[in-house]
Amino acid sequence: MLIGLMQFLGIFYYWTWFIWPFVFVLTFVYAIASLVKDEKASMKPAIAASISLLIILAGITTT
Repeated sequence: MLIGLMQFLGIFYYWTWFIWPFVFVLTFVYAIASLVKDEKASMKPAIAASISLLIILAGITTT
């Protein structure tokens, strides 16, 4: 089941490869900046960065 999910994410990445590096970098930088600035920072940007990294890695590893 998880192999099928990774293959689906890989195919999804192949069609949208040009978006995900920008999404990852922007959300990662925003997550770090919000953690440094606020004591009660939200984890939503960090979760979005991890999901975009998952999609990038699934696209790279899918053959």
